[in-house]
Amino acid sequence: MKKNLFITLLMIWSLFSNSQTTTFNKTFSPYPNNPNTPFLLSSIAAMGNSFIAAGGGFDTINNNYGSLYFCKIDSAGNINKIRIFTRNGWNFYCNYFSLIELKNGGYCYIGDMDTANHNPEHFMIRFDANMDTLWTKIIPNDTVYWEALRQVQETTDHGFVIIGYKENNPYNTWVMLVKTDSMGNMLWKKTIPMPNYSGGVQIIETPDEGFLINGYCGSDAYKDGSPFLIKTDSTGNVIWIKNIGGNEYDGSGSMAITNDGNYLYAYGYSTYTYPFNEFWKARLNVIKFAPNGSVIWSKFYDSAQLVLNVSKIQVLPNNDFIVMGLYAERGDKNFFSSFMFKFNANGDSLWRKIYFLKDGTGESIDENTLVDNVLNADGGITACGWVSSDTQVPRQQIWILKTDSNGYAPGPQNVGIIDLPYLQVGYGVLKVFPNPATTQATLTFPPLTSQGLLQVYNMLGQKVYEASIPKNATQIVLDTKAYEKGLYKVVLREKGEIKGQASLLIGPS
Repeated sequence: MKKNLFITLLMIWSLFSNSQTTTFNKTFSPYPNNPNTPFLLSSIAAMGNSFIAAGGGFDTINNNYGSLYFCKIDSAGNINKIRIFTRNGWNFYCNYFSLIELKNGGYCYIGDMDTANHNPEHFMIRFDANMDTLWTKIIPNDTVYWEALRQVQETTDHGFVIIGYKENNPYNTWVMLVKTDSMGNMLWKKTIPMPNYSGGVQIIETPDEGFLINGYCGSDAYKDGSPFLIKTDSTGNVIWIKNIGGNEYDGSGSMAITNDGNYLYAYGYSTYTYPFNEFWKARLNVIKFAPNGSVIWSKFYDSAQLVLNVSKIQVLPNNDFIVMGLYAERGDKNFFSSFMFKFNANGDSLWRKIYFLKDGTGESIDENTLVDNVLNADGGITACGWVSSDTQVPRQQIWILKTDSNGYAPGPQNVGIIDLPYLQVGYGVLKVFPNPATTQATLTFPPLTSQGLLQVYNMLGQKVYEASIPKNATQIVLDTKAYEKGLYKVVLREKGEIKGQASLLIGPS
């Protein structure tokens, strides 16, 4: 009997042990004793249970020029192989999310390199899982002005499409689109005229074999800047353009295609008016578009941050999605932390995590930047970027982080992770204050033209409260003392239609 019990317990422990998720949160520098050698990672791709990442740094040991680095990272977060591309007299420039895994195996990377007296040359590198080069290709630069490549994607014909920008004159840049065959030979190059300084930073092939382009347009003269979204056909002809954001400096954004073929876009919507606000305050705005460019929903989240930029949207198999980016907080625009916020397919908040590191003295590192990530088989995220601070040596180091499916990423270092529910401030006309609430919450809205209905749902989708609201009412006070601590969804209806909804966090009294 004891033997059978022991075997049963052993089997249970084995199952439990095998179900554990490996997480890590680490920094690394190829030259750990040289304080003047900055490094970063800007792209990551899966390699089975391991990862391959690309980035750059100034090789102050050998030639003091910008060099390109490829790192092989094992499942525990250890960098066990590095390959360096360096050339005396030349600077290599690494781009965000420009390392991609190919459908038939292997990887591709695009970038730019130049000298002090030579315009950039664009290059493509195709290599296998051992990081051995299969071929390289130089893509011609055909302008007297500056042009740059920013991201590559494989297309259904096994060729490649590349997005970037090209100077039209010294005061204006346009979106540039390049199509190649499977060997990197250029088939065509097109520009999309845009105002001011505009460029494409991200591209995705859509289900109809057209392209979705994410970019940014800025003007120093008018003190504004906004992201934009462009839909083209398979040959780069524009179908529609959406200028996103307001009239001031909005934060950069990212895009993704949902499993049902719609488009997600997230960015930092500016809430300030130049020049009266000291900082560029912004809130997260997530928009879901239909393929024809119409808005399915648009929602704002959280309070205003000093700076808010979005770097990546990762769509999960069940159509939930994770938005990753960085913002300045703590009243200091020079302190950046990275975030991951998870939403369901309807844009309802599920969780929020904020990530930053601390140095050996316990002080928070100044810049904590995650720029690219991949989805793990267990539902977690592996992200890469860099951390930078005057209190560490070297000052700027590679940062790699792997979370579980709930966004947790413990590590051997003194890591700061703020675990807070991510509150949707409001959708439509409904506003909630205070939020979080303890004993009561006040809900405000414009006067109702007829009798309304207020409903409260818990996170399981169960209705826990419902009350009628009289015509012409503009607010209601909700008694929350009897509610369990947690996150709730509040819905205001009129004539059966949703007039507004918001998330309400109820904390301990």
